[in-house]
Amino acid sequence: MSTRSGKEGLNGVASRERPAEVRDDLIACPDCGRLHRVRLPPPGRRAECTRCGAVLFRRGKGGLQHALPVAIAGAFLLLLVALNPLMAVHIQGNDRAGLVTTGIETLADQGMWPLSLLVGLLVLAAPFARVVAIISVLLRLHDGRPTKRRRETARLFAWAETLRPWAMLDVFLLGLLVGYSRLKGFANAEVLVGGVALGGYVLAHTAMDVAMDRRAVWQAIDHAPVSGAPPPRRWVACTVCQRIHGGDHGPVPERCTRCHSRLHPREPDSLGRTTALVSAGAILYIPANLLPVMTVVNFGQGAPSTILSGVHELAEAGLWPLALLVFVASVAVPVLKLAGLGWFLLAAWRGSAARLQARTRLYRIIDAIGRWSNIDVFMIAILAALVQFGAVASVRADPGAIAFAGVVVLTMLASHIFDPRVMWDRAAAADTEAGADEAEAPRHV
Repeated sequence: MSTRSGKEGLNGVASRERPAEVRDDLIACPDCGRLHRVRLPPPGRRAECTRCGAVLFRRGKGGLQHALPVAIAGAFLLLLVALNPLMAVHIQGNDRAGLVTTGIETLADQGMWPLSLLVGLLVLAAPFARVVAIISVLLRLHDGRPTKRRRETARLFAWAETLRPWAMLDVFLLGLLVGYSRLKGFANAEVLVGGVALGGYVLAHTAMDVAMDRRAVWQAIDHAPVSGAPPPRRWVACTVCQRIHGGDHGPVPERCTRCHSRLHPREPDSLGRTTALVSAGAILYIPANLLPVMTVVNFGQGAPSTILSGVHELAEAGLWPLALLVFVASVAVPVLKLAGLGWFLLAAWRGSAARLQARTRLYRIIDAIGRWSNIDVFMIAILAALVQFGAVASVRADPGAIAFAGVVVLTMLASHIFDPRVMWDRAAAADTEAGADEAEAPRHV
């Protein structure tokens, strides 16, 4: 598994004779690379980087024993979501109910198989895989099994962390609400058991993330004793599990000793790969806005609509909050992501130190909000599943939806691959602080 990992100093390879030191009493900022000495904040509080303000870790309120029952409840609700209709539509005596899988099948039947595959991965495969992985890890920690199966447990949790931004049932819920509002104009719609379970799952999933202290999970899987030695001069930080490797004795290993993720000084070819993804996303953004994303036919009348025309329809219907939500998520956010990533790349190539902290904060915002642009994609899948009444009413996905989904996926990958520490490295190449070995205590908030 390729990860974005951090290093200050010399890069090395694994050594059998003199293994590298493992440090769990140190933590490195994933956004600027500054090394901090761990000092646990009170429960419910977080530790922040003293240089760029990034959240290093949050300390959960309930502990691991509280996270497990919430995770199991979330899995039960997820089964209800998958097996029960989300919503029903009634038009002129015709009734139709739709499950999550109904939209996926309908998109495939309409020839939109890339969109069908994407929706299936984001709203079924990724959430199921993540919740199963988390429950497996928490059960092993509860039974004390990680002592015998540490590497397998660590890989499971690393996999769950990788899937976190791609499990999008919370975004799907907003898509369901937008779709429900759009149906109000020409049909009677009602939310069914699956839709209620979806809301419950999102609440349970949020509660699980609040209760689960990720640093405590990693420490329970494999914890190295706290060392009183000074911070190492040569080190690499795994940003999957945050373990620090290296020191003055022995070179750095190729893989993390806890989660087995590959270690790199910085994300390999971060600027080059991000440039390619941003360029592809910018090219796709043009057809995504010019081509129709769906066609709504009501009693023989209707025309293809673009993203902006859909926003206009919501505003005309008096649904200003939803119109604003769709405009921000589907129009403003992709522009912000493309422009922001372009700014980061230009500044990194130039080695500019101007507004470095502001750039890093904007990067965190872009990385966090990018997934919410899929609201329109999910709304189209929901409407296509529900509104199939022949000449009376129908909804069909159009090519613009595939182009728009491509923009969302490409910009999400670009923000994940872009390594913000490169901006700090290039801006401070001649600054001794960039390679400082002294660890600071994080700021608690």
